[in-house]
Amino acid sequence: MKEFKYVIKDEQGIHARPAGLFVKEAAAFPCKVIIEKDGKEADAKRIFAVMGLAVKCGQ
Repeated sequence: MKEFKYVIKDEQGIHARPAGLFVKEAAAFPCKVIIEKDGKEADAKRIFAVMGLAVKCGQ
């Protein structure tokens, strides 16, 4: 399992457009992709799960 940390630098955070691009990239992998924010996990292959984390700039 690979793990890394990343800080969002976009002033608008992860909104619909970047979330869609992220989900599209995650879907290209045959494995399970999980993202986490403040202890909450989301399936990176589901756009509503990614947007539901409400990631802001600097998080």
